[in-house]
Amino acid sequence: MILQTATTGSSLWYWIITTIVWFMAIYIYQEFYYIQRPLWQIGGFLSYLGQMIRTASNDIGNYLERLKKQGVGRKDVDDVIKRMLDFTVIPPTGLDPFGIVPKYKNILNAYETASESEVAKLIGDNTTAVKNASTALEALREINYLYKVVDHYYRIAKKYKLYVYAMQLSMLLPLLKEVSDALNGAVTAFMKGVPVGDSAGPLVAYNVMRMCSQPVVHDGIKDTSVVECDLEGRRLYIVKAKGPGSTVGRPDEGVEYVFEKLGARPKYVITVDAALKLEGEKTGEVAEGVGVAMGGIGAEKFNIESMATKYGVPLYAFLIKMREAEALTAMTKEIYDAVQIVSKRVVDFIKEKVQPGESVLLVGVGNTVGVAQ
Repeated sequence: MILQTATTGSSLWYWIITTIVWFMAIYIYQEFYYIQRPLWQIGGFLSYLGQMIRTASNDIGNYLERLKKQGVGRKDVDDVIKRMLDFTVIPPTGLDPFGIVPKYKNILNAYETASESEVAKLIGDNTTAVKNASTALEALREINYLYKVVDHYYRIAKKYKLYVYAMQLSMLLPLLKEVSDALNGAVTAFMKGVPVGDSAGPLVAYNVMRMCSQPVVHDGIKDTSVVECDLEGRRLYIVKAKGPGSTVGRPDEGVEYVFEKLGARPKYVITVDAALKLEGEKTGEVAEGVGVAMGGIGAEKFNIESMATKYGVPLYAFLIKMREAEALTAMTKEIYDAVQIVSKRVVDFIKEKVQPGESVLLVGVGNTVGVAQ
């Protein structure tokens, strides 16, 4: 009886100790899992980005090699791609904000010239191909920069065991993946030279231009087309980037040319551009408003607003809603249908608000890849 009681007591203690050990093991593993899981996720994302960069670099290299000049080897192509991956645009100092807009404008123009000259050394003066390739390289550079930023915080989190850093970064991975996929799609779209979602503004300008009569083309502004035409007795000035190569042109200089060189005093300045939609909105929704519809850092937008303010001209805008991925990749049917709707609405607005004998200025904002004159 005494032996049986002792055996029973030992079994009970064995069961209690085993249970405690198991709970401790589960707790320790759970803590380890929740700490390491964000690092595993970030590491997987970095591998995904690395493969994306290698594939896109190879695609751009093959594209440039098909178009390269005589005497240019594949090593020369790869050297340019490698150099442009780390090409840096240093913003001007904001210590004294007075005059910062012209500084931004000057730096952006210098970047555009430097990027295109690197590509032109490989493939010559094929303007359309140079612009498409340089824009594809710019998209690849953004993917590479995203990789470096994520890798930076990943290494810091591991080095100093800042697991909260890793958790915060892991929460952003779905958004970062969407951005990287959009940029990767942009590489392909620009090399193919097809219109992208951001081409909505220039395509609207092109459609309206085709409804005009007696067009007169004014040259002299880099990568920018200024067309003067007649729309049922109304003088219409249309500014858009000069296609079909990939460029956003210099719309602010086009607007200045219309006011200062042509001496026009339009009743309205109308801008048309793509706009990022909210999650509850549908791709292709159209919004109207006042102001200058234009993204970017704001230098060109500032110049257009200043010119309109100087001459007291109201600013009207049409926006075509889309996701960022849709703005950078080949134009979808929903966006194309919205372009046709906005083209008609712009013409209706001009006929309603502008009387015969008066003039109006239309600016198609965005990348004109795949959209001709």
